[in-house]
Amino acid sequence: MESMDKRADRPRGLQHTVEGLSVVAISYYAVSLASYLLYPLTEVTPLSKGLLSALVTVPVVLLVWMAVRRIRKNIG
Repeated sequence: MESMDKRADRPRGLQHTVEGLSVVAISYYAVSLASYLLYPLTEVTPLSKGLLSALVTVPVVLLVWMAVRRIRKNIG
């Protein structure tokens, strides 16, 4: 019985790994897009492009993570 439980847990662990990697990949592209949209602000504020990208990273990653969780919750 324990071996059956372990086998059932493997796909779930793999699914969590794939979801985590998806959050990283989607966040990477979303941060890039958001940064390009916000780069004109560097001309009117003292922020550099690097700092602007850094400031955008945390909110974008959180939003992507929340969206993936919501999708997973709605599916399951």
